[in-house]
Amino acid sequence: MRKIYMAGMSHKVAEIAIREKFYITMDVKTEALTHSPFDELLILATCNRTEVYVASDREITDGELVRYVCGLARQDYDDFAKFFYFKSGDDVAHHVMNVCAGLDSVAMGEDQILHQIGRAYETAHQLNATGNTLNKLFQSAIHTTKRIKTETNLSKLSCNIPFLAMKQVQKTFDDLENRTVYIVGLGEMGSLMLKYVQENTTKIFASSKTFANAEKFADVLTPVKFEDRYDVLGKCDVVILCSACQEPIVTKDEFVKALALYHPVYREDNSEGERCKNEKDHFYNRAEELGLHAAPSSEGSSAVTTPSKRLIIDLGSPRNAEASIGELPGVEYVCVDDLEKIVSENRRLRMIELDAAQKILKEGLDEFLHWNRMDEVSKQIHLHAEKMLTTANEESEKLLRSMPELSEDDRHRIQMMYERFAKKMANDFLYKVKSENSPEDVQVFLKCLDSKSSHAVHDAESPRN
Repeated sequence: MRKIYMAGMSHKVAEIAIREKFYITMDVKTEALTHSPFDELLILATCNRTEVYVASDREITDGELVRYVCGLARQDYDDFAKFFYFKSGDDVAHHVMNVCAGLDSVAMGEDQILHQIGRAYETAHQLNATGNTLNKLFQSAIHTTKRIKTETNLSKLSCNIPFLAMKQVQKTFDDLENRTVYIVGLGEMGSLMLKYVQENTTKIFASSKTFANAEKFADVLTPVKFEDRYDVLGKCDVVILCSACQEPIVTKDEFVKALALYHPVYREDNSEGERCKNEKDHFYNRAEELGLHAAPSSEGSSAVTTPSKRLIIDLGSPRNAEASIGELPGVEYVCVDDLEKIVSENRRLRMIELDAAQKILKEGLDEFLHWNRMDEVSKQIHLHAEKMLTTANEESEKLLRSMPELSEDDRHRIQMMYERFAKKMANDFLYKVKSENSPEDVQVFLKCLDSKSSHAVHDAESPRN
């Protein structure tokens, strides 16, 4: 019997410092799906969760599956096993439905997880890592989620991660009209972030590891080459990081250097004079080119001792910046985990829509569970039908051995008669029973057949007086 299992960690059980260690890159994911040790496999990896789903004809233990995930992430099982949850059977189906609908997300009902699950399923399916069970499970979850989004207002109360990030920006700065915003990373999350930012300011800069990607948005922002990011980091009021990376792309030391060009409080030694002059001149020139008018202070100018406020929002997992930049004067650093603290505002409104969403979710879950049980029943029905056919062939062979004088045509007719009878019995007493009854009732019927069959075998083998 094929059963479903899953193991994973999420924002509910592990903070980002732990979760980012389990970031599974696409090449590792592709290798795992191509050479899967399980009958079926799907890997979901987002900034808030890493989960592995398996369907298997053999029993899978929690230890085996958690060790497998740790192996993919090259992390020690003994150090991180306590951060994992493990589910099997119907609990997995319930979990997938909730996750896909966004009901298990930081921002309840958020849309982004649906796209992430869709891509994870598509990748696994294209690599032939999924089979009937996981195909049906994830197709059902995606279909049910789309129903929730069209039949309820849950998704209209937007609460995805970029939306929450924008809420944080508005909380820090009352008015963005005269503020500059720099977005690093223009993938799915960065592009969505850009839409929210556009509604509040036109002073937008953006970088992508592929400069051509940033240039696509040149009509609404100023594209900056990724390697020139520090040229604008120090000047912008808001920096939003949402790039896929293994190592921080913004370090504290380099960020301080960028900030020092615009404010003396960040300079370790204001009298250092010529030592960094060439480097500073480069930054000033680049800033002027980008429209960021840096004004280097001279030795004789009055120094401002209070730095202007700067907000760094890090949406990456692993994190895009060293968290220690938040220790700098005037710098507020916010990562994905911090955004959970401002969810409550929309959560109240979403609770009104939650009942309707959960009803739809239950319908989708019940449909899958019915299919899953009936799928198992179908396998058992098929086995019983095969037994009937095998028994019919055995009985026809016994009869034919006692009638050696029959011609080949007659022998063939007798064999076909037995086969047709077996198939008719299977249709009348197996397939019709399956189509007209619940999986639970069919299971009871099949157990009765098994019991009758075992008694018949016992009676046939018992010695007679």
